[in-house]
Amino acid sequence: MGRPEKPMQGSSSPCLVDFARGLRAQRITAGLTYTEMAGSTSVSAATLKRAASGTSVPHIETVRQFYAACRPYLPREQQVPIWKTTLKSWQIARMEERGTLVARGVRPALIADTRDLSLALQTFWEKKGALPVRAIRKYSGDEILLPLTSLERILKREALPQTKAQLLAIVRGCFATAMEEKQWDAAWQKVFGPRRPSTGPDLGETRTVRPGTPLFANRF
Repeated sequence: MGRPEKPMQGSSSPCLVDFARGLRAQRITAGLTYTEMAGSTSVSAATLKRAASGTSVPHIETVRQFYAACRPYLPREQQVPIWKTTLKSWQIARMEERGTLVARGVRPALIADTRDLSLALQTFWEKKGALPVRAIRKYSGDEILLPLTSLERILKREALPQTKAQLLAIVRGCFATAMEEKQWDAAWQKVFGPRRPSTGPDLGETRTVRPGTPLFANRF
């Protein structure tokens, strides 16, 4: 069975504490030790234990490995809900860490132009935990669409996605839900319609976005 954890001490981060408690509960439900978990992952027992310590927000890949180790031992009906809860808790802890819990931007359904789209995408990235660009590319399922330099410029609002396929790869890489993907697809069509290709690279044009509306502007 999973061994009892040491009490979390000295954390001033409520969201991080909630996240760490969720990881601990997951491991206890699975009935595993950290050494046993490490045996089925590519990270060490010490890294997994530190992820649930409540001292800092772990890398998203560590969180994925933590869940992957526990999943086979969790009740089948709880597996997906536990992952969704874990991911959301991690995203909130990351926003707390970055000071972006109050981030507000245009919702995809209200996007009217390129400026809205740029701000909404940056805010979406923040709300999904501001994943590093390499992680977004890895989780997108289509790395060729996301050159790191281009992705960095898009997330800084210095450029727009060049195609709908690139936009959807970004939101997928940020763990968008199926419904969220549909909303972003519709937003792209609303802004660009048939004027720009929906798939494939667009190497002949680079659109630059001049930062305007601040990230924390209340647009709701």
